Amino acid sequence: MPRALWWLLVGMALNVTGGSFLWPLNTIYLHEQLDQPLAVAGAVLMLNSGGSVIGSLIGGVLFDRIGGFRALLIGACVTMAASAGLSVWHGWPHYAVFLALIGIGSGIVFPVASAYAGALWPEGGRRAFNALYVAQNVGVAIGSALGGLVASYSFSFVFLANSLLYAAFLLIVTIGLLVGFALLAAAAALLYDRWLPKSARETEEKTAATV
Repeated sequence: MPRALWWLLVGMALNVTGGSFLWPLNTIYLHEQLDQPLAVAGAVLMLNSGGSVIGSLIGGVLFDRIGGFRALLIGACVTMAASAGLSVWHGWPHYAVFLALIGIGSGIVFPVASAYAGALWPEGGRRAFNALYVAQNVGVAIGSALGGLVASYSFSFVFLANSLLYAAFLLIVTIGLLVGFALLAAAAALLYDRWLPKSARETEEKTAATV
């Protein structure tokens, strides 16, 4: 399995862990802390899911036009910025707005990550997607369990942890994948110099110079 894919799997586990901190607590927080009726809480969750649908469409377009790495960065930045705003302003109606933005950012990330996993390890076939789903399920399990534990102390800590995990995801996507690409480029250059005959390299260099 390519090193870059391992970084992507770790990043997605952190990303889903951050999202899972909020998933089981949204309705409780909206109803008990913000004094909103359950109908309003349901509408807010619908906004979050609708944002995910919109983000998924945007993510597919971005992947085709600017590539998986840049598309992941955009999705991670949107999600982190929205979660950072939520950690500061989690009253009403700010909560609904930031939750919708988190849905859009997460919606961009998920389809891009799936397509990117296949592009990073094409010879792996379904194993790349299986590994991605396992990483996401690990994040759901850990985030859901820890979210309730942290909320028992303070909901503010939940929003802070959510923001920090999304920031960690952005950091891993930025640094990890870039390092992976750099190592791949170095390995390709080493193989080129070691295995390609000198005469063939000279021919290629002459051809490039004349173009």
